[in-house]
Amino acid sequence: MIRKLKPGLVMIALTAATTVVACSDRLTVPNFQSPTTAQIVADPATAIPLLVTGVLRDDRGALTGYVRDVGILGREIYNYTPTEGRNTSGYLTADVNNQASFGATSGGGWASQFFTIRDAFNTLNAIDSAPAGIFTDAQKTGVHGVMETQSALAFLYIINTRDSLGAPVDVYSDPTKLAPFVTRDSVFSYITGTLNKAYTELTSTGAALPSGVAMPSGYTGFTTPANYAKFNRAIAARVYAYRASLGTSGCGPARSAACYNLALTALGQSFIDPAGSLSLGVNDVYSSAANDVTNGLANQATTAIVAHAKSDSGIMTKADGVTLDDRFTRRLTKLSSPKQPPTSVVAAPTTWDYSIYATRADPVPVIRNEELILLRAEAKYFTGDQVGALADINTIRTRSGGLVARGAFTSDADFLDELLYNRRLSLGFEGHRWVDMRRFGRLNLLTIDKPGHIVVSRLPIPQNECLSRANQSGNLKGPGCT
Repeated sequence: MIRKLKPGLVMIALTAATTVVACSDRLTVPNFQSPTTAQIVADPATAIPLLVTGVLRDDRGALTGYVRDVGILGREIYNYTPTEGRNTSGYLTADVNNQASFGATSGGGWASQFFTIRDAFNTLNAIDSAPAGIFTDAQKTGVHGVMETQSALAFLYIINTRDSLGAPVDVYSDPTKLAPFVTRDSVFSYITGTLNKAYTELTSTGAALPSGVAMPSGYTGFTTPANYAKFNRAIAARVYAYRASLGTSGCGPARSAACYNLALTALGQSFIDPAGSLSLGVNDVYSSAANDVTNGLANQATTAIVAHAKSDSGIMTKADGVTLDDRFTRRLTKLSSPKQPPTSVVAAPTTWDYSIYATRADPVPVIRNEELILLRAEAKYFTGDQVGALADINTIRTRSGGLVARGAFTSDADFLDELLYNRRLSLGFEGHRWVDMRRFGRLNLLTIDKPGHIVVSRLPIPQNECLSRANQSGNLKGPGCT
């Protein structure tokens, strides 16, 4: 689904690439992490693996910002940055609706997600333009499958944060050409179409990607096209469940069966395993090594990010009626004294912090087996299999939470209460709560912690994007841009 250049029109494959000037000085070392067009053309066999790695690093760099931002919006965390109150006001007060606010400009990584999309687009142009004989057709198809999957994931993060505003999806060879905005439903359709095309490619490419393509360690178990295809199907299942719960075009009314059935099909092709490790899946990995990227959510990296003041609200207990849900005690810790926000930060004090992401090298999940089981419970329930949905819910309750198994659901509301509780505890601070509350019409249940705080359903289009479209009209002008 990613539009590609005609053969021969190779562009620089990394958006932030810097030009390497040729020099006769033998001590001049090329920047192998930012290859130029000339270097790609001269040695595509070496360049393409670097470009693929670059796209995967794009995703890693953007994920922590996305998780942080939607975590604030979903009342999972605060960001008590002492010198920058807008890390709170730009998300939790009316300022969030300002196109120049922190929530708009950095929220969810609008620009960084489009960097991923552009770099994936350029990587495909580069491999398609390589001279005959360097890559087999199967190898090219495999790279297409990976790049298109990563691009679809970036589009998902974009539409998760902008929701009803929609987003541009077309990618042109000329990076200065503006793409029109399309509706939220069209973005979701584009994402699933791209993922489905990529899945077909990944399952028809043979045993390996081109020589030298090294997937990060967070993709262990998903490094071959066939296994990476299971990751692709996991993301597709998430998207189909989102579409089904919202009632997007092509899926019928909210919570109807059509797209939930598609989610079940995708789950059957994914790595879901109710008896397997709940942590099984794909992670973005970080490191404190020189020239690497650290986990910006980690307590070692920032003492400003803390858990929401009401993180302990509504936590279930085990059979003894006293011991709290294992997921709560495993993922959060109580501070010895309340953490007070700096005077520049309009937020509530909290006595809670997250114990996950304890170090700068801790991974951040992209998608895990635990989420897939909960997605299957959701899809089963709304396709009429309440017994199967209960079994999956109880798998997570007992295995992850240490809770007793519960009995049959008494109503749709009872099921949703149970589903959202388990998603909150199992997937806390992984980028889901705000999206979940919105897609099930429960944003009004998120807390208002201070006078002047508000709950929003989407972030605005960033000011820079609006400025680039200032003289445009119709769907070339960003929604809400003045």
